[in-house]
Amino acid sequence: MQSAGASLADQAYEAIKSRILTARLRPGQFLTEAELCESLRSGRTPVHQAVHRLSREGWIEIRPRKGLVIRNDSSAAIAQVIEARGAVEPAVAAFAARRIDEATLEQLHALLEESARNTDQRQRKRFMQIDAAFHDLIATAADNPPLAEAIRQLHQRSLLVWQIPGYAEDDLDLTQAEHRIILEAIAARDASGAARAMKAHLESLRKRLLKSGRL
Repeated sequence: MQSAGASLADQAYEAIKSRILTARLRPGQFLTEAELCESLRSGRTPVHQAVHRLSREGWIEIRPRKGLVIRNDSSAAIAQVIEARGAVEPAVAAFAARRIDEATLEQLHALLEESARNTDQRQRKRFMQIDAAFHDLIATAADNPPLAEAIRQLHQRSLLVWQIPGYAEDDLDLTQAEHRIILEAIAARDASGAARAMKAHLESLRKRLLKSGRL
């Protein structure tokens, strides 16, 4: 059973991370733990634990005796994450096509239906959440826990990509269409097709980042 202290630390972690992902805490912004405590209306210990967890994950840089800085991943770091995903996720999609069960397939279809209702840029935050769930479920369906964990780590590092300005208005529609092609291949138990669709999806993301000027 989770302790009250751990629960408060988890809440602080989720709150701070959400503010980073929605750009309420901006890349490069300097702040202190005391400021976070005040804005979150939280005690020092939960915030301190959350900050150190976020630091280990690469979201925050701790500067001893000075404060905290929200990390701003360089274009090289983002390119490396996309490259790593391109090397791993097509294989994960292929495994999922071979091993997925009907219940998980239904969940993927439900996610795709929900994301179809959230392709307006004003729903970008919700679409981002569904996108993460979609890719995570495919990783789970691959039935290879080490690979699934690797994918989750890479997706964590990819989340800030959603905050990059310069995407075209049809960006979410394009992602939705690419997700549909991936799911159709998985549902057809077409492993090679699923791998190709995932590879094309990630290459499309890379090109869109290049066009935005972020890579």
